[in-house]
This record gives sequence, structure tokens and C-alpha cells, in this order.
Amino acid sequence: MNKFLTLIRRDMADNRGALVITPLVIAAILLAVTTFATLTGNARFGFDPEKFANAERSGGAQGQMILDAEDGGATVKRGPDGKITITSPDGETKTLDQAIDPKTKAGLEAILPVGTAAAAVLPLGIALISILFVLAGALHDERKDRTILFWKSMPVSDLQTTSAKLVSIVGVGLFFALAVTIVLHIAITGLAVATIGNVGITGVSAGAVFLNATKMWAVLAVGLLFYIGWALPVYGWVTMVSAWAPKMPFVAAFAPLFVVPLVYMAIAYRGDDNDMILNALWEPAGRLIGEPMTDGMSRLAERSSDQVPTVPVTEILAHFSKGLAQPSFWIGLVVAGGFIYAASEIRRRRAL
Repeated sequence: MNKFLTLIRRDMADNRGALVITPLVIAAILLAVTTFATLTGNARFGFDPEKFANAERSGGAQGQMILDAEDGGATVKRGPDGKITITSPDGETKTLDQAIDPKTKAGLEAILPVGTAAAAVLPLGIALISILFVLAGALHDERKDRTILFWKSMPVSDLQTTSAKLVSIVGVGLFFALAVTIVLHIAITGLAVATIGNVGITGVSAGAVFLNATKMWAVLAVGLLFYIGWALPVYGWVTMVSAWAPKMPFVAAFAPLFVVPLVYMAIAYRGDDNDMILNALWEPAGRLIGEPMTDGMSRLAERSSDQVPTVPVTEILAHFSKGLAQPSFWIGLVVAGGFIYAASEIRRRRAL
């Protein structure tokens, strides 16, 4: 076990730029942009910031907009203190806090984590792409720079080395990116909660907002684990090609996954969506993008009676767990094991 952990630490150190620094840099940039937008007032509930910034009244620096309503135009103003007021066509003026009912505020507690997650998940999305390049060069690069001669002199088997590369690059790499995503989500959501308070909305519980965010993190973590299981045959294939390819391992690994089905479509496809051969050829690409997990997810998108988006945690996790009952999931794991063993054997027999 100590040897295996040492190999993982070595692989993380070798690929620190792609697996560690890249997610951190992306998260830092996103946080800086979000913070700048918040401090300069460019996040104002969808109102055009230029209209607010450029509009001036003689009585003070107040931006205003006229919104169309069924019974006339409603005037929305933002004062120098950042507070927003809404004046109805009949002349009644309310603060934004007064204009929002408690149910809508409760809806904000559910909407905020969902809205901020779109930006926060970017480091994980980039990591899903970068690990493909890292994995494709993992066993190829050690032959290219001849470091394989040193590592073969160590008391570590080729199977341990190959497995450690897969665990460190795919497992540790993706879950580190997930951790960065969660921290970024906390920061961006905190800025959103502070912005709501700055414009005068009270009664929105930060605790409830982060509780809803926690549910999303749990779904994301479990979903990532299931995704790795589904995509493991593809990762195993890439590892095997990396051990074999004399050059351009990324092209050698992924060209067959996309070129072969495209050639079949050009030659033999007749528009049948149930073409078993075509579906089988596209299956590796489908596993890589998580299609077995996302298929049918749209039916789980529930809305409350007030049309507030929710995250049905139980239903989503149950949907993920259905994959454990599918033979293709377990067959894929067996195939992945075969690819990993083949990669170790190629590495054992081919030093350069």
C-alpha cells in the first residue's frame, strides 16, 4: 500500500500543472471576475447595468428603468446606496424587499445555488478534458524521456505502476477538481447572498441557501463516482494505447472512437436510430460524455407549485444507482480491467 501511495504522489507531482494548478487558476479567475462584477454593480438581477450606470437625475445619482406592465409602465430605480425601489403605474412606491413575498424569497434560497453552480462547475469541466491528454501521455512520455528505465529498476510491478497512474490522474485529479469547484461555489454563492442584502432584500436565509448547495455537492460527488465507473473502459483503453503508441498517443487513442462510427455512418447507415452496430460503435464516446447517466435525467427535473427549480436529490441518486443493475456497467468494468492489465503487460515487455 505504501508503494502504491508513493506512486500516486509521484504521478500527481509529475502532472501538477494539469491536475492541480489548472483548476486552481481557473477558479481564481472566475472568482476575481465575479467579485469585480459584484463590486462594480454589474450584477443587478438582470437589469441592464449600462442603463443604470448612465442614467442620472438632477436630484442625485439614481439609475432608473421603465418596465412594461399589464396596466402601464413600472419604474425601477436604484439609489446611491444601492437600494432598489419599484413605483407602480398608480404611483405606489415599494422597496424591492416589500415587493417580494415570502414564498418568492424562499424560492431565491433554492434558485441561488443552482444559478451560481453554472459558473462554479467550470474547473471540473476543464479537468474532465485535461485528464484525457494527461492520461494519453502517461505511459508514452516515460518511454519518450527514458525515465521508464529508472522506474523499472524500482521494486514496483508494472501493474501497480499502471493502476497508480489511472487512479491518480482520473480519480485524484477529478475529485481534486471537484473540491476546487465546491470551494468556488461557496465563494460565488456567498457573493450572491451579499448582493441580495446590498439591494435591500431581507429574509433570505444564508443557511438555507448553503443547505441547498450542500445537496448539489452530494449529488455531484456521487455522480462523479458513477461517471468514473461508466467511463472506466475508455480510460483503460487510453492507458493501453499510451503504453503502446510510438507517437501521438492522444490521436491514436481517440481517433478510432470517433472515426470508425463516422465511417460506418457514411457507408452503411440508413437513418435507423435503433441500428445496433452504430449504437455499439458510439458507446465508448457515449460513456465518455456520461450518456448512460444523463439518459432520462430530464424527466427528473421537478418544479414546485410556484415554478421554483429544485434539486430532487433522492430521485437523482436513485437514477444513478440504476446503473448498478445494468449488465453493461459491470461488463465495462471487466473490459476496463482487461485494458489495464494489457497496458501493464505492454509496459513490462516494452521499455523504449
